[in-house]
Amino acid sequence: MNDIYVSTALISLLICHLAAIIIGYQMHKQTLIMSYLNMGITIGAFVFWAITSLNIKQHNFQFIELLALFIEACILIFAFVSIIGFHNKTAVKVINFIGFGIHLLVTTGMLIYMLTFKFNRLF
Repeated sequence: MNDIYVSTALISLLICHLAAIIIGYQMHKQTLIMSYLNMGITIGAFVFWAITSLNIKQHNFQFIELLALFIEACILIFAFVSIIGFHNKTAVKVINFIGFGIHLLVTTGMLIYMLTFKFNRLF
């Protein structure tokens, strides 16, 4: 696996973010569409974390790791609440927009990092 696959995946994820903004604005359901994208990204992050944590015999949780997992869990909970029907509530909208922004910034940062440095081997 080389960095071209990861760069392609990050670019497609950024295109999904852009599509969610445009389609959500056109349909006047921006919070609902962002919730689906937030839920997909969060579930993917949890699955990736679980797979990489299985190889560690004794896992010591660091504060940054726990903070990231807590933030992703909050985003997942509020995305689920938005999907089941409470997407018009102000608190749900705010948390979904913040989660969407965090995911967009992290994805953009990872893409810039991957395009700046050339990797011979990822894992």
